[in-house]
Parts: sequence; C-alpha cells; structure tokens
Amino acid sequence: MSMYLYDDMKEMKDFLAYREEVRRLEGEYLEIRLLLRDAEAQLRVDPESEYLAAKVIYLRKRLKGLESLAPRLAADHPLEIALWAPPHG
Repeated sequence: MSMYLYDDMKEMKDFLAYREEVRRLEGEYLEIRLLLRDAEAQLRVDPESEYLAAKVIYLRKRLKGLESLAPRLAADHPLEIALWAPPHG
C-alpha cells in the first residue's frame, strides 16, 4: 500500500465491489432466515399443509447453500471478535 489515496484507487474499487457483494449476500441470508422463521411459525399452526412443508424444506436448502458459500454467516461468533477482540486470559 502506498501513502496516498489516489495511488490505491484500483484497490479501493476492488474493495468496494467486494464489500457490496458481501452486503448483498448478508441481505439475502437475512431475508431467507426471516422467511423461514415465518414459514415455520405458519407450519406449526397448520401442520397438515403440504405447501408450507415444501416451503420450509426449500428455504432450509437455500440457507444451507448460502452457508456453504460463506461459512462465517452461520458461525457461532462473528469474525470481527476474532480479529479485533483482546485475547482471553
């Protein structure tokens, strides 16, 4: 890295594009989790519904697919804790 912002403009564009892709992926993951939560609640009310059962299965598969693309989405602890938190002990 250089000392001046204008020397790193290409790196900055790459970083901004990466950040937008991560935000899109996180947004999609959150949207699917909310849809899954609502579908599971509806399925508990109407357990006989084949449509709702298929919807829950489909949403779970999509969620697993996103988690395989970005395992940090399903991690127990955010990556930021490992990067920025002080060490234990």
